Amino acid sequence: MLLTWGLAAVAGPVPELPRLRVRPVAKDIFVHTSYHLYPGTAVPVSANGLVVRTAQGIILVDAGWGPDYTEQLLRWVADSLRQRVRLVVLTHAHDDRAGGLAVLRARGIRVYSTPATAQRLHAQFLGAARPTPALKPYTLIRAGRTRLELFFPGPAHAPDNLVAWLPRRKVLFGGCLVREASATSLGNLDEANLKQWPAALQQLQRRYPQARLVVPGHGAWADASLLQHTRVLLREAGRRKSPTALRE
Repeated sequence: MLLTWGLAAVAGPVPELPRLRVRPVAKDIFVHTSYHLYPGTAVPVSANGLVVRTAQGIILVDAGWGPDYTEQLLRWVADSLRQRVRLVVLTHAHDDRAGGLAVLRARGIRVYSTPATAQRLHAQFLGAARPTPALKPYTLIRAGRTRLELFFPGPAHAPDNLVAWLPRRKVLFGGCLVREASATSLGNLDEANLKQWPAALQQLQRRYPQARLVVPGHGAWADASLLQHTRVLLREAGRRKSPTALRE
């Protein structure tokens, strides 16, 4: 469940959500961005995932934010890349990552997660489609010359948050445990582990010191300075120890 505090109702018509955006960030790697409008707000929140083109098909890191955006994403892949989606990996069990799961399953696309993510999705949506719980805390996927490393650095934004690393392009998808440079809060803390989050970030900094591009779960991507920025936000949150408006 995602919580908000102190949000006034917005009068007038509900704003129309932007269409899916897909932008290249490195050779054969694209960021897909979808959106969600929380009740009582006027500005949509964005969520990022990856499209990875390989010699054996497309790998998606996270679905779109809900069924409609996931349908848009699959159409974009078919029209623009003219390849099939080989598999999808879900980095944790929040709706901005797994909200399109039913669409993927209906299309017969293989969807993988950790056992923890699969269990959490099952508990939230009894009877709904579930991912295959095949990912371990460290999993390496090979597809032609492409290597995609999935790694669990420890609980942080969520108890099951994975990151994805593409060593040839030095691209790190930090997901929701990494905040964009303009962020002034940690976002959704509903399931966050503030005590262990700093250690998870330290793990990433030690494991991927060569990262040239870091893609956060929400907002603009940049270099590895995003990891340090998130650590600063954690220190500030620890000093305040007060409720934050939770979104994303």
